[in-house]
Amino acid sequence: MHVLIKWKFSTSQAGFTLAEIMVACAVISVGLVAVATGFGYGVDGVEAGRQQSTAVFLAEQRIEQAKGLAMQQTGLVQLTTANLPATEGYGTIAGAPPRYRRTTTITNNPGGLQGARVDVTVFYRPVTGRGVLTTERSVSLSIFLANR
Repeated sequence: MHVLIKWKFSTSQAGFTLAEIMVACAVISVGLVAVATGFGYGVDGVEAGRQQSTAVFLAEQRIEQAKGLAMQQTGLVQLTTANLPATEGYGTIAGAPPRYRRTTTITNNPGGLQGARVDVTVFYRPVTGRGVLTTERSVSLSIFLANR
C-alpha cells in the first residue's frame, strides 16, 4: 500500500521575504547606534556639569573664607596670602578631587578704593568618556570687600 501525499503551495501566502527582514534589521541597527551615541553624549554632558559645579563650589568656598577673615578684624588685616594661600596644586585642596587646583589673588585698595578685591580661579582637568583631557578648564569668581 502506497500513500500519496499531495502538497499544495499557494503563491499568495502572507509573510516577509529575507530581503525585507534584512532591510528592517539594518534600519533598526542604525537607530540603535544613534541612540547609543546620543546616550554617550548625554552622560558626558552630565559629567561636565558636575565637574563645573564642583569647581564653582571650590571657588565659593574660598570666597566665604575671605569673607570670614575680613569680618574678624577691621582694616582687612587678616586678608593675606598667609591666611588664604595664593596657589593650591592638584590634589592639595582638602576634600576636593585630585583633578582640581585653585589660585587666589588679593589686591588691596584697587583703583584707590578702600578695601580689597579677592579673585579666585579654580582649574580642573575634565573627565569624559574618552578619559581625562589634558586641557584645563577654569571657573573664576571675584569679590570686593570694603573696610569697616
